[in-house]
Formats: sequence, C-alpha cells, structure tokens
Amino acid sequence: MPTGGATYPGVVPTNPVITPPVYTPPLYTPPVVVPTTTTPTTTPTTQGPSPAPLCTGGPSAQQLIAVVEGTPGIPDEPLKVTTGPFCSGEWQFAVMEIVADDAEDKYEPLAVVTTGKPATLKLIEAGADVCSNEVQAQAPVGIRVRACGA
Repeated sequence: MPTGGATYPGVVPTNPVITPPVYTPPLYTPPVVVPTTTTPTTTPTTQGPSPAPLCTGGPSAQQLIAVVEGTPGIPDEPLKVTTGPFCSGEWQFAVMEIVADDAEDKYEPLAVVTTGKPATLKLIEAGADVCSNEVQAQAPVGIRVRACGA
C-alpha cells in the first residue's frame, strides 16, 4: 500500500495523514499594563466653622416649646423637640415637630432659633427656613451653622 497521503479509489488508508489545526492569533492584543506605585497626593481640606454644641445649662425642651406655642403661623398642636437644643452664647437652635396622633401622619420639621437666658427666651425665628437676615447678622457662628448651613 502506498504511503505519503495518496489515495486510490476504493482503498482506505490505514495511516491517514492528520493535518494539525491552524491557529490564528487574535486580531487585538491588549497592551501589557505594569502597575506602578505612587503616593497619592492629598489636598488639605479646610473645615468650616463648627456647629453649636448641645446646651449644657438649658434651656429645656419645655422652655423652648413654651416660647413657640401660640406664635402666629405655628400649628396649634402639641409639639416636641426632636433635635437639640444647641447653644452658643445666649442663642439656641432646636428642631421640633408636631406630636402625631397617628403613625401615618407626617409633618414638616419646625426649626427654632431663640435668644436669651432659659427663663426669659425670645423667639427669633420659627419655621422651615430660619436663616433670616437677623440670624445671619447677629447669631453666633455655631448657631448660623445650624440654622443656615454655614
């Protein structure tokens, strides 16, 4: 029988010639990335002024609520202090809300800015936005941070 891959009609070769598969390289070869170690540069951050801290010598939540109750524009509903009071000098900032009868009732928070000694508080602002000209011009920095955000 002949060798070398020649075939004859009706004769099956006992050692067929096996052709190895053809491999083609990929069309795109990604670049080799060598990791580098660099020290990240950090920009020093400047922090703004600190917000007023929690009051240590009063006023109490009840004293703040008493100043706000009966004020025109304030709902005639029971109130509770939810945040604060925070003090700086003789100024105070707190957040109140209406005491809800039903768990589904949702009310907008009421921000309050007062000044004076706990027994003689004066209401400066009460509402959703208490960053008034008076607060911006006269309140200590820590109260302005709480009331105005800066």
